[in-house]
Amino acid sequence: MVKHDREFEILLKEFLKTEGKHFSSREEATEVFERIYSLVDAGYEIDAPLSDFVDAIDEGDMSAVDKINALRELHEENKDAIERAIRLEEDILYSDNDEDTEQMIIADVLAEYYSKAGMNEQAAKLYELMLMANPSDFHEVIDLLTLMYVRLDRESSLMNHIDCFDYEDSEATLLLLSIFGINQEKFDETHYYMTKLKKLNECTGNIFKGGFNKVLDYIVGTPDNVKGTNKEKSFEMHFAAGVAKEYLTNKYHYELLEKFYKEDMEKKQILIVEGRKSVSKEDMKEDPVFKGMEKQLNKIIDAELYNKEIIECYTEKELKKLDGIGVGIIKKLKDNGVKFKEE
Repeated sequence: MVKHDREFEILLKEFLKTEGKHFSSREEATEVFERIYSLVDAGYEIDAPLSDFVDAIDEGDMSAVDKINALRELHEENKDAIERAIRLEEDILYSDNDEDTEQMIIADVLAEYYSKAGMNEQAAKLYELMLMANPSDFHEVIDLLTLMYVRLDRESSLMNHIDCFDYEDSEATLLLLSIFGINQEKFDETHYYMTKLKKLNECTGNIFKGGFNKVLDYIVGTPDNVKGTNKEKSFEMHFAAGVAKEYLTNKYHYELLEKFYKEDMEKKQILIVEGRKSVSKEDMKEDPVFKGMEKQLNKIIDAELYNKEIIECYTEKELKKLDGIGVGIIKKLKDNGVKFKEE
């Protein structure tokens, strides 16, 4: 314990008016203050790092609600660097000021507590703020924001989010997009993302080896039984599984993900999913293959015939079986240079 002198008492009194009010008792606040106080010089200039306050709150005996309230107030009082980085379109990662980094630490810990408490809306907003201030990001924030959108079942936010970075490089995001596809009952999209996941890193497939009952072996600890596993890829696989574990340990999700991971997706279905995600009606109006077909375009979109490459995956007989696609549309497609797959 620090020796109590007059100056210490003055500083302690001031502390109890601010941070101290977040603690369950004067004794707990005093203990935290003394821990911080002991770190400073004999001149008693209170200039302790913000991270020490965060650690004190995180490690304290307060309830989760009290910790969230304390962290939230600390964040509100110390977010000027984050707001400045966003306003000036700078990256806080490259700031020379250690306090700027500490403000990101506060936000990160608070977002984690929000997530643990099921406050997904608040966590998502904070992760969004962090990404705006740190667009170069360490992939974890990107993946955790993806997780929040999946929990919130928010498709438009999720799609806008993955458009802002190369999501195909992130195993966790691909896995979460696959899970989101299952939640939305869009199983072709689930298969599409699992196909990309398989191409990105075969090591991720280890979470589907040994059956549902073995999945936790790949989430917690190191899979020593996996021969020749690259250490870096093993870490990526664990991180992906860790982020998505609340879904992977659900038998419904696990069995479908395993099925789609092990199956190959046909080219036509891949093209259809890609078209659904990337092609607009305005794009199709400009496509020569649909020249003179403006009135039939809605029927063509409903049949998911987004471009020539997709259409040429069908035989003429297969096209006729699609709702809304009749002889007239097929004739115009032929006139515009489409060559159907041979019977």
